[in-house]
Amino acid sequence: MFLHQLNPIEAEAFLTLAAELIEDDGVIAAEEDALLDEYMEVLHQPTFTYDPTATAAARDTMAQLNEVGKRKVYMELFNFAICDRNVDDSERRSLNALRDAMQLDEHICEELEACVRDLYNVYTRIENALEAKEPPVKVDNSL
Repeated sequence: MFLHQLNPIEAEAFLTLAAELIEDDGVIAAEEDALLDEYMEVLHQPTFTYDPTATAAARDTMAQLNEVGKRKVYMELFNFAICDRNVDDSERRSLNALRDAMQLDEHICEELEACVRDLYNVYTRIENALEAKEPPVKVDNSL
């Protein structure tokens, strides 16, 4: 996570936008809920409660960050959008609204999204390797 430098107001704004993305598709997956809990802890916002009327103000708050901060926020929020392995139309609209509010370049956002997808693929490969059964034939790697 790249968000440890957010102040309390920015942290709450981030969590508001994350909760919006989680609820956008109408289904709150266990992975999404767990991810939000993890961010609440890391951002020191244990009593955060989502208020859907606060999303416009949250976007405005994030728009005040410097360029690198905005990119980090976008990337972390995209993480919420793909947590269930799918970015549906409503999540895409929210991401586009965020991108526009923060005045981020569309191509940079696409690259950040590709990086997050690559990370997901690496994490999946690691999990698969950790859970792999012993191969039926032992290979001598000592050579």
